[in-house]
Amino acid sequence: MIVDLPADITAKARLPHNIFMLNLALFHLLMTPASIALEIGISGMLVPLMLSLAVITYTYIKSRKLEQTAHWFVLAHWKLAVKRYRILLISYAVTATLILIGWLLAMSSPDPHMQNILQTVFIRIAIMPVLLIVMVNFYLESSAISMTSRGEVPDTIINMLPESAKNQCQQSAPENQRDL
Repeated sequence: MIVDLPADITAKARLPHNIFMLNLALFHLLMTPASIALEIGISGMLVPLMLSLAVITYTYIKSRKLEQTAHWFVLAHWKLAVKRYRILLISYAVTATLILIGWLLAMSSPDPHMQNILQTVFIRIAIMPVLLIVMVNFYLESSAISMTSRGEVPDTIINMLPESAKNQCQQSAPENQRDL
């Protein structure tokens, strides 16, 4: 659905996507490779992960608080950001599973040098799902930022809105809706 909205509403709707992009750029594309390059190890990778999880938690809590007070368009875009964070969380789980498998295989080796090699190999392999999803999310979020500028909301997100927001959407849509 595409609607004509005031600039202040579209700016508020753009905020969760800007936060998401900042999260991806700072914590995934800058801090994580830096911790690998500095050979800090697995504990160095936990700092960007914890900071990213804090941003994800903030976005989720904010989207829940906005359910009662925000304009339906703003709420829809916060919900869209939360939905896309779920993809990132799944990649975190896949990465954690691969790191765990690598750690278990390394611990089963009697040679300490082989343990170190296995851990290093599995950490580098385990990072790939997150890096791929980060790139996918960069594309999705940059398209979401342009969607807010056009006043566009995916219909699947409108269906996720609470009833009060759906009613607000249906009331404002007929007079403001534009054709593609």
